[in-house]
Amino acid sequence: MARNMSPDEYQELGRRYYKLKQYDKAVEAFTQGIEAFPTVSLYDHRAATYDKLEDFNAAIKDGRDMIRLDKKNVKGYLRTASVLEKIKKPETALGIYKYGMKNVPVGENNFELLQQLHNKLTRKLSPAQAIDPFTVLPIELAEMVLEYISFRHMVNCMRVSRGWRDYLSQRPKLWLHLDLSGARKPVPRSFVNMAFKRSESRMTRVTVHRFEHMDMLKNLAKAAKHLTELEFISVPHTMSSTLVDIVKSGPSLRKFVVHPEITLNTATTIVSNRPGFEQVTLNGVKFSNYQAVWQGPFPDMKTFTMQLVDSMSAYQISLTDLLSQAPSLESITLSNLSNLNEPMGWPEDLAQLPPLTSIVLKRVFCTFIPVLPPTLQKLVIEHNGMRLLDGIKASLLRARVPELTHLTLSGFSALSADRLDEFLDSCVVEGSVLELRDAKPLKYLTIRGLLRNGDGDTGLFKGPGSLLGRSPRILTRALETLDIATMPCNDDEIEHLLTYETGLTSIDLSCTNITGASLKMLADKLPTLKTIKADNCPKINGRDAIHYAERKGISVSCQMGEQKGSRRIRYA
Repeated sequence: MARNMSPDEYQELGRRYYKLKQYDKAVEAFTQGIEAFPTVSLYDHRAATYDKLEDFNAAIKDGRDMIRLDKKNVKGYLRTASVLEKIKKPETALGIYKYGMKNVPVGENNFELLQQLHNKLTRKLSPAQAIDPFTVLPIELAEMVLEYISFRHMVNCMRVSRGWRDYLSQRPKLWLHLDLSGARKPVPRSFVNMAFKRSESRMTRVTVHRFEHMDMLKNLAKAAKHLTELEFISVPHTMSSTLVDIVKSGPSLRKFVVHPEITLNTATTIVSNRPGFEQVTLNGVKFSNYQAVWQGPFPDMKTFTMQLVDSMSAYQISLTDLLSQAPSLESITLSNLSNLNEPMGWPEDLAQLPPLTSIVLKRVFCTFIPVLPPTLQKLVIEHNGMRLLDGIKASLLRARVPELTHLTLSGFSALSADRLDEFLDSCVVEGSVLELRDAKPLKYLTIRGLLRNGDGDTGLFKGPGSLLGRSPRILTRALETLDIATMPCNDDEIEHLLTYETGLTSIDLSCTNITGASLKMLADKLPTLKTIKADNCPKINGRDAIHYAERKGISVSCQMGEQKGSRRIRYA
């Protein structure tokens, strides 16, 4: 065969062999033409020849090569899909048809044929008759499935068909939680009324949003004898008296959450009128010229959260009164408080404290650590940046927290390794300083803010006087999460951290002076590590260390904030 033949001549020669059913010679001719100059037509003819030889894999390969050569040419899609259908792979063929309809111009020759074949195969793969799943699934199983979708999506499902609407409306269990949090428009009275009827008056939870008819909620709270949880995401306007009336009307209420702003007077009135509350969350309490009066007792209260809009004195809140009347209180969260050490601000006697396991104090101003119960397991203090006075030593020594496993301290200065060690490992008993024995090691630790001692900078892990290396409760195998963002930390400190045996799964090193070397050291020497957060670390200037840690199976967040004249960079 002459070497100077053109692709068209090779194609014509192959076609002659094909007509004579000499398929091997046809394949050879088409192959030589492709080697000289590949075209869609040559691949198409060779694929047809392979089809005759029943070499379907080779035919499919040529069809895919046609698509890669020219995505807008319909021949490659038709050839590939037809062979796939022949070898009983209709789902894959349907995917080829779909891909072709995305790439081939509508006005192209044979586009309609491509569309017809796609529709024909779709009908073939579709079941002969659609089956409503609710007609074949047991009721118990269907209800379990529906529990995984939101209330808003369940309401949307009622628009699918009359059968779905009737089915869902007749399942009282699905209407026990009236959740309006996903409402995009004002909710009419008729919807709430119908939802209550569908629950057969057994509604247990109500989440209110975009609903203006507070009088109806009052009636609902009275009629729903099993209503235990009530949450307000929004209210139409200031309706303090109405909220109080709604609470009074619900004899079984145990959990109350309100996100809109209310006055301190309203807050205390709400809590005092329902002493059976177990959980109270007030996320927007406003300042008022009023000293709180908690009219208890509150024997069942276990969780209390109060986020103050404006800074208020702890004296005004009368925390001592509240805590002394809640003997079962386990968790308390307060924000925007000042003067925690004043009388009535926080109990000065352990006997006045309930058995708290969690204390969260955010954006607070205090000169002493408040008295802490020995039952405490979680402590969060986010200080407003006040320098702790010399009296801090006495308040730290007063603390006896052997059960503490979660600790967050931020915004403090003048907190040294000695002070932290005294807080975690010592206590005063009858005027004598004793070491705590059998105290639980920390599992979660967050230390933020520049902490200094009287002699200058305190190392985090380096040296016998290091801030986190002195206490035997910190750097242990029990430690799972460590957050030292904004602290004076560098590669040298990380190297010393790795000399301790810890069980770290997550570490936050944001806004520190580490480099990529720290990421590699952590990835190599901490087999339990799953997450590294290193945002806004100016000395990390490449991706190599990030990719190295990710190859070890570690998720790395390394973002650089926007700077003047520069773009935001996201390394991982």
